[in-house]
Amino acid sequence: MSMDKQLASSELEAGYRSVSKTALVSLILALLSLSYLVSTMLVVLPIAAIGFGLIGLSNIRRFPEELIGRTPARIGLGLSAGLLVLGSSLHIHEYMTEVPEGYRRISFRMLKPDQRTDVPYSDAALELDNQKVFIKGYVRPGTHRTNLKKFILVGDFGSCCFGGSPKITDVVAISLKGDDRVNYGLGQRKFAGVFRLNKKSTPTDEKGVPRVFYQIEVDKIIK
Repeated sequence: MSMDKQLASSELEAGYRSVSKTALVSLILALLSLSYLVSTMLVVLPIAAIGFGLIGLSNIRRFPEELIGRTPARIGLGLSAGLLVLGSSLHIHEYMTEVPEGYRRISFRMLKPDQRTDVPYSDAALELDNQKVFIKGYVRPGTHRTNLKKFILVGDFGSCCFGGSPKITDVVAISLKGDDRVNYGLGQRKFAGVFRLNKKSTPTDEKGVPRVFYQIEVDKIIK
């Protein structure tokens, strides 16, 4: 067989090889991993991209006559690994510097009451009463969604955006001081202010905003 025919035969055989699906998935997930730079909740994307990239390269090595796709697998691996390191560094730096001086970081988990007692609020809430705190959460949509001065803050998307019905101890009533206002959105918001514990909650205040056990009078909106 002539050299030209051998080359043509080789190219024809190569044309029947399939592109590794896992390699392509790795590349796609790596591109989506750019969103991890914005939200820590999306850390699963670069991790998954790395996993698919490794599987893709392994499959290609095992079946070199059947699969191609080393380049997208390697790009997916490299890009996702870089974004994982970069994103983690950015989020760690943000976590270490986001709390204003003089404020204490709190979480919604701290505010959950002890189920073994009859006290309807947590011990931490009792300790935090009248203290300056920092909290992150999501604005719960209500009748009004723009130019909000008073609203409810929740700790997760399920309670905030998908029709969830959070417990009264899973929410914090936010009241902004001065001319500050916020609009409803899917992004996480950060607030610093004075924590108040209402030991006896009432359904609503005079403006129709639910009064709950926990309130924060916000004096700083953290960007």
